[in-house]
Amino acid sequence: MDLDKAAILIKKAALEFDKLSNAVLDEYGLTVSQYKVMKYLYEEAENGVRIVDLERYYSISHPTAIGIVQNLEKKGLVAYRENPNNARSRFIVPTEDALKLKDEIEGIGNELEAELTKKLSGKERLRLISLLKKMMGLNEVI
Repeated sequence: MDLDKAAILIKKAALEFDKLSNAVLDEYGLTVSQYKVMKYLYEEAENGVRIVDLERYYSISHPTAIGIVQNLEKKGLVAYRENPNNARSRFIVPTEDALKLKDEIEGIGNELEAELTKKLSGKERLRLISLLKKMMGLNEVI
């Protein structure tokens, strides 16, 4: 396998993150996908999140987004709220139970990030983030 290719290394890093995450998130009964959606919902709770927002943000299909949200709803972590601007659209919001877990769930992300990047110096970590943002065409390049 050619380990001098960015695409291969990025995929391997993502798989490593998933492996680390699954072990930690199992304690909370969450999958990596559910965890990522919860993080996004926490960030956007005041604005409201629609299924289409999840699809775009994570580049996932409609059925995948619906499945993740349905499973989170069964766990009592999300609920639907009417969109006051569009009667045909609903917002997904964290429930009170989910909001009680917010600090803990966000802390997990910090721990996982630290574990994944533990071999990098602080400067190297910031540089990696900057390069990944640049590669993805994101404007917030450090």
